[in-house]
Amino acid sequence: MARSSGRARWIAAAVASGGAVAAFVTAAQAAPAAPAAPHPVTIISCSGKAQVKPSRYVLACADAGDYLTGMHWVSWKNVAFGAGTERIHGCFPSCAASNVWYSYPVLVTLWRAEPRPGHAGQHYFTRLTEIRTGSLKLPHYRNLTRTYTWPLAAWRGTGS
Repeated sequence: MARSSGRARWIAAAVASGGAVAAFVTAAQAAPAAPAAPHPVTIISCSGKAQVKPSRYVLACADAGDYLTGMHWVSWKNVAFGAGTERIHGCFPSCAASNVWYSYPVLVTLWRAEPRPGHAGQHYFTRLTEIRTGSLKLPHYRNLTRTYTWPLAAWRGTGS
């Protein structure tokens, strides 16, 4: 008898849990749909255009002498992570006289998302941190660091 009453308890538990699962599934189907996801966080280009996951991004708006290219993003939420190549204009002896460019592999993090003024519901990244992972052989630049954080503005343009 102990054996059959144990089996009866097991069957009763299975039926009860099956009923609970059915009730959960029914409730989930009857629940209202989740609200639409808010607009993705953006990064603002030199022309002031909001971008999501750009493959190319100019860091130095005045002359485009420093930019990221070949960007691939592995995450894009309130913080974004990606990798690509930074291209820096050599500018020696002057930018006008030089046609030399240096390339460095970089890891990039976009962070500190804030509401974008004048654009209801839109957030933008206010910081871009890059980590240069390759050799830092850049003649005539003494202050080139392995890691650098760029402040980003809600509106960018020449000279900003």
